[in-house]
Amino acid sequence: MNARLSIVAVCAGVVITTACAGNPVVDQQATPLSPPTTTTTSEVPGSDPVAWFEAYCGPMGVTEVARHEIQGKAAEGGEAVKAAVVSWASTAAASDRKMADDLEKLGPMNSDVSNPHERLIKALRRETKRFDEASTRLRALAADDKFPERYQQVMATSGADEDVQAMFKQIVAIPKYNGVFRANKVCADWQGLARGK
Repeated sequence: MNARLSIVAVCAGVVITTACAGNPVVDQQATPLSPPTTTTTSEVPGSDPVAWFEAYCGPMGVTEVARHEIQGKAAEGGEAVKAAVVSWASTAAASDRKMADDLEKLGPMNSDVSNPHERLIKALRRETKRFDEASTRLRALAADDKFPERYQQVMATSGADEDVQAMFKQIVAIPKYNGVFRANKVCADWQGLARGK
């Protein structure tokens, strides 16, 4: 299973560790990947890179806040855990939808990333659909002692789209965009939340 981050929630004495989203934190210190190949010979200026990264990172931060809401809910009982999980899945769907819509409106930062940009938007739309379906399925589950196991099954079959992570990493790996990403406060805030800082 792929995961934005593993979610650990204790429900009725059972530990849930599951993959629920597809966009893990990007290691800002990692060696950049090879830049994507392009079929164009000249670069066509596109959207502002700062705005582009904020359109991606802002909704990711919202999803991280919802993810943190799940932690510590076990003490409040199964209904509280279920409500937090359903809220998180719904928030993940809404965040992916917002990212796809905003990135599509902005367009690629440059012609050198037009292909991964388009593929990222398509992957986000697929992921949105999966999270919408997962939240509906989770909402229908009973908040009993079987919920942790059923929750894992739902998320395993509604898993996140690996292309989202791959396309974002491909864009971030390009040095001129990596610096903008690393300097972006909205992205830094999301990364901090994801790391629990």
